[in-house]
Amino acid sequence: MGTGEQSQLCQQIVEIGLSLIEAGLVTGTAGNISARSPGESMAFITPSGRDYHLLTERDMVRIDIGSGAVDGRWKPSSEWRLHVAIYQRRSDVNAVIHHHAVWASSVATARKTIPVLIDEAADIGPITTAPYAPSGSPELADVVSEALTQGTNAVLLANHGAVAVGRDLGEAFRRALDVERLAKIYIAATLLGGAHPLDEGAVTRSQEFLAAYRAEVREHQFPPVTAPRIMGPVSLQDLVRYSFKSGLTFASLLYALVYQRLQR
Repeated sequence: MGTGEQSQLCQQIVEIGLSLIEAGLVTGTAGNISARSPGESMAFITPSGRDYHLLTERDMVRIDIGSGAVDGRWKPSSEWRLHVAIYQRRSDVNAVIHHHAVWASSVATARKTIPVLIDEAADIGPITTAPYAPSGSPELADVVSEALTQGTNAVLLANHGAVAVGRDLGEAFRRALDVERLAKIYIAATLLGGAHPLDEGAVTRSQEFLAAYRAEVREHQFPPVTAPRIMGPVSLQDLVRYSFKSGLTFASLLYALVYQRLQR
């Protein structure tokens, strides 16, 4: 994977982070995202404790999937072990998204399984809740990666959140959105008297239809979200307006802009 391709992949991670915030799946520095080039033994992951609004492609941390060795200006996400374990157990997975969205986290706290309730859910499979383990621990990495070998592309983390995987960032992002939507449907259906899953035959037919449909329309592409940028001369008014729009303090934005300029 060339330097240009690596930079592009890292920029996609940046944009996915902004998309997760826009969709309401994460806030501030919560959650984490990683991606690897198909067939390679390294991945890029979001750094620990960094606001998604301030991330650039140069902030991504490179991590070796075999050894766990890291390379970058920041510490990797505290959940890096979880990402590495998933890549080790699922050779078909090239992107991992972990979020703490409210409805998915609610089902995870109840420690329930979201069955395949609608046709689109067949793409993911039953979303089980992995046993509880402390955040960032090897134990959490083990139980989550194990759950993802059981015929599903998403899993809930007991009393924590959710993880969705995909063959690329676009697919992982779509599934991350679907997990939250399916959690809402599951909770609402349960309150209305029962969440009745599709039978095995319906699930198989839906899987075949979705595979053919998405291959035809080439849906597995990165969503067209562009990271916000300030172009040209920057005035004090620009900084104030942008910081208000992004939900940042003026001081934090000014610091980030100065720091990034010094690093170039």
